[in-house]
Amino acid sequence: MTPRPSPLTVTNGADPVGSALHPVRTPSLDGGGGGFLGRGSRLEAPRFRPGVGGGPPHLPILGRVLALLDIDGTLLIGRPHAHVEALAAAAGDVFDVPAVPGDVVAIGPGGRTDREIARLILRRHGVPDGRITEGLPAWMARAWELYPALAPLHPPPEVAPGAADALEALRRDGVGLALLTGNLEPIAHAKMEAAGLGDWFPHGRGAFGSDHDRRDALVPIARARDGGDRDIVVVGDTPRDIACALAGGARCVAVTTGQHGPDELSAADAVTAGLPAAAAVILAWRAQSPAARAAAS
Repeated sequence: MTPRPSPLTVTNGADPVGSALHPVRTPSLDGGGGGFLGRGSRLEAPRFRPGVGGGPPHLPILGRVLALLDIDGTLLIGRPHAHVEALAAAAGDVFDVPAVPGDVVAIGPGGRTDREIARLILRRHGVPDGRITEGLPAWMARAWELYPALAPLHPPPEVAPGAADALEALRRDGVGLALLTGNLEPIAHAKMEAAGLGDWFPHGRGAFGSDHDRRDALVPIARARDGGDRDIVVVGDTPRDIACALAGGARCVAVTTGQHGPDELSAADAVTAGLPAAAAVILAWRAQSPAARAAAS
């Protein structure tokens, strides 16, 4: 069942997010209790990149919008243990190498696609690139085959604070929603269903780690699946999410609910403490569009 949203108030002033910025106490990412979410969760107001859109620094002009959201560290908080185990076990099964979850952690997986993660860990085990490329379809199928049995063995990641409210506020305002994630597509949708967020992300939209090795290639894929006629905003928690947005000609709102603080995410068009504030920033940008101004007059 989809979580019932509560109203999200947005203003059009210099601080478009109001009370949405208050940090939320939640278990820390390493499994401890009582920590603040993310390294930048104490961020008291959004940070904007100067000169965004050639207009006022914090108000680029957006028309029809498609918001592409990352999963791990953005929509969900916590270590994706079952996912990591599935990737490693599938590498062992398909390529006959002694891959373990620690191999995934060792290559710094944050913001990478699952296909890139597989390639990096298999190279560490001496598998030639040609063999990796040839075996990737079987590896992806095996990872998805393993994941459903592994997921119940671990505590699930938590839904990011305010995620349901933020998604509903965007949808209510006419913003399209889709996933842009390094996760393999079936694993991504399984995570969303388990978290109660599946209704916001229909199948057949967005872009995934099963589509390409490079995250930088994902925005054009998501744009093509959407029809190519909307302004795109990527919402994510890593520098690779930002690089992906820039490479695809999209804007980016970074959230500090993952492992990176605001200084590390400063290349984004805006940096916020979490999804409610990110949604409010996108809605404030949309409110400056000619169509929105005309409707309000």
